[in-house]
Amino acid sequence: MNDLADRARGISSLRDFLELLKDAGQAITWSDRVMPEPDLRNIAVAASRDASGAPAIIFDNIAGYPGKRTVVGVHGSWDNIALLLGRPKGTTIRELFFEIAGRWGDAEAQISFVPEEQAPVHECRVESGINLYDILPVYRINEYDGGFYLGKASVASRDPEDPDNFGKQNVGIYRLQLQGPDCFSLMTIPSHDMGRQIMAAERTGLPLKIAVMLGNHPGLAVFAATPIGYEESEYSYASAMMGAPIRLTKSGNGVDILADSEIVIEAEMQLGERVLEGPFGEFPGSYSGVRKAPLFKVTAVSHRRDPIFENIYIGRGWTEHDTLIGLHTSAPIYAQLRKDFPEVTAVNALYQHGLTGIISVKNRMAGFAKTVALRALSTPHGVMYLKNLIMVDADVDPFDLNQVMWALSTRTRADDIIVLPNMPAVPIDPSAVVPGKGHRLIIDATSYLRPDPIGEAHLVNPPTGLEIDALSKAIRVLQQGVAQ
Repeated sequence: MNDLADRARGISSLRDFLELLKDAGQAITWSDRVMPEPDLRNIAVAASRDASGAPAIIFDNIAGYPGKRTVVGVHGSWDNIALLLGRPKGTTIRELFFEIAGRWGDAEAQISFVPEEQAPVHECRVESGINLYDILPVYRINEYDGGFYLGKASVASRDPEDPDNFGKQNVGIYRLQLQGPDCFSLMTIPSHDMGRQIMAAERTGLPLKIAVMLGNHPGLAVFAATPIGYEESEYSYASAMMGAPIRLTKSGNGVDILADSEIVIEAEMQLGERVLEGPFGEFPGSYSGVRKAPLFKVTAVSHRRDPIFENIYIGRGWTEHDTLIGLHTSAPIYAQLRKDFPEVTAVNALYQHGLTGIISVKNRMAGFAKTVALRALSTPHGVMYLKNLIMVDADVDPFDLNQVMWALSTRTRADDIIVLPNMPAVPIDPSAVVPGKGHRLIIDATSYLRPDPIGEAHLVNPPTGLEIDALSKAIRVLQQGVAQ
């Protein structure tokens, strides 16, 4: 366990993590010749069927891209997430949640800066004749995507009005569609940090320069998709949560970037310009429509020698997207709720980026769980994403859907259901009547407290606790012995 933790803390790059995964049997190399389409897509989908133990897959023989390497599934299973956190394979989702929640805001960030000339990401540099189609082994992530997308890029940008504020320097994962050899569109929404910066740049006429990082430290990839505050640094959170330093350097256009990323694309927003973007197979499992999105012009590309292009499959779940962001969507909601309501015991927002969430709470009074649910809707992530909320008692594990279904079946009355219409919503929710507006559904499946009518039922309380957990593990050990 200590060896795993030490190795996790020693990760400084994607390459380090791939070595750790290989040693644990969680990364494989697919050396048979593959077509970019449909082979890369199909293999990624097949791997994602095993959410518990799917390996990362490295492709080094891609038709049309001689000498290029691509990897998918780096965060594609709970075993990979466990190893990233220094925990053994087989660690339960609930245990991983509390591991992350226990680290949240609890450690100091360790940020070090590397001179540009010493940063591996700047080993090779292209400043003229830029052709992203030659540099990157791109392909359509889903069959009917409107073009080639960079699905797992971490985009670093500075606040145009406060560029020297490190906390306001945003790092986020956004969908980027190549629009030509040296330009791409970026899709975001106003509530995202990047959306705020785009609006600020166009309001003031100030330039917005960004750095698109590909093949990154696996800890940053997680936090680039985590809903934290606007003035909170994703770099700092990633370092604090990993308990290890994050090495930064400067991009050629002055943005702080990871020194050990595989590839960085430097670009500048073309103020006032919009291009058609989409459709794109998104995380709810449906194609987004075609919209106009801001256009960015590429000014330079830096990369390591023999770079690894990292991509992701996104679509109808379960996919790597769900494993990548699920627990790191749950943990900040949990931390934010606990500030006001210490009675909250766990948050499960694994499903489709938290479109459905399950929150367990120690009921303080009749109707208390509904109050907690309403507060959840006002968290940074809840404003746009938390659409369906199921509230359960603290004796129900929100990560065990059998227990959740029991609570829904036995503790829900018709008047425990609240529907809030005409609420803000993420535009790509396929159930929205109009993009950007939808409902909120709260189902209170907690037990009744006076003055609610209690009824006559007396619930069976089976034995729980550490003894039962130990017995369950003993049974599994015996079972494995028989199988061998």
